[in-house]
Amino acid sequence: MSTLAKYIIKRFIFFLLTILIGITILFLISRLTPINPIDLLMSKLSAQGAQITQEQFDSIKNTFMKLYGLDKPLLGQYLSFLQGLSVGDLGPSFSFFPKPVSELIYDSMPWSIGLLATVVLISWIVGNFVGCITGFFSQKKLSKVLEGIFLVLYPMPYVVMALLIVMLFIYFIPIFPYFGGAPIGITRAFSLKYFVGIIRHAFLPAISVILISMGGWFLSMRALTINTKTENFVEFAELRGLPRRKIMFGYVMRNCLLPQITGLALTLGFIFNGSLVTEYIFAYPGLGYLMYYAITNGDLNLMTGVAFFALLAISTATLLVEFMLPLIDPRIRYGE
Repeated sequence: MSTLAKYIIKRFIFFLLTILIGITILFLISRLTPINPIDLLMSKLSAQGAQITQEQFDSIKNTFMKLYGLDKPLLGQYLSFLQGLSVGDLGPSFSFFPKPVSELIYDSMPWSIGLLATVVLISWIVGNFVGCITGFFSQKKLSKVLEGIFLVLYPMPYVVMALLIVMLFIYFIPIFPYFGGAPIGITRAFSLKYFVGIIRHAFLPAISVILISMGGWFLSMRALTINTKTENFVEFAELRGLPRRKIMFGYVMRNCLLPQITGLALTLGFIFNGSLVTEYIFAYPGLGYLMYYAITNGDLNLMTGVAFFALLAISTATLLVEFMLPLIDPRIRYGE
């Protein structure tokens, strides 16, 4: 067996182990939480003024416990969860019964991926491109001005940035919609009006994420560029009389991109992790808002399902980037 095949098999085994360990931790966290979804459900029935006896109350509670499999011991629940997961069944949602969790995730996933995946890629591309140019020409006045701007924006808490944008473009200059992912009253269709409505609803959460995340890529790429342009191979390229543009992009930027690409794989987890805050503030109908609803309503199956997809996305992105690095840098060899 070749070295490449051994390396791929080894990494894939580690990938599966990571998923299995992550699933186990997620399941234990959801089941050991002090929140009891059945008690919350029964409390809602009582709050609605349902006139039932204690015997009827206990009967309904036991029925729900059996329906959701919570009457089994913890190990039995875990094995049932793995069995359902193997066929793509994450169980029914406690909050949206009888709608399955997989269907809820399927409905919300396009909104999160469409917004945050696009935003992460835009901030990564623009931040690295501008950071490389300003790092290569670090003595220019514009370079120092941009550095000062991003030094202010980058450490700013995201919540503060999001609230400032909400105050500016919702209350003082109300030119963008505040909640939702699409215009109300317009049927989903491939039309210009519907597409423009989606863009307008996504603009505020998108710009809030871009301003914060682009600062990190800009500052790190600028620092890498300043260090790399003093290397011997760059000085040799200058002595050969190569154009500065070719030196900047072909020599300096290509070497600086390696840690940035690795960081991009980890940042892709922001699509799920960071979406919780983003979508809650802007009431955007994605996975983050779904997770918030699941937490506040004690929906264990929904919490576990959304967290599982986050785990799967981060692990898969990391694995793919690890396979891609040797294609970008010939110095990296599989299995070494």
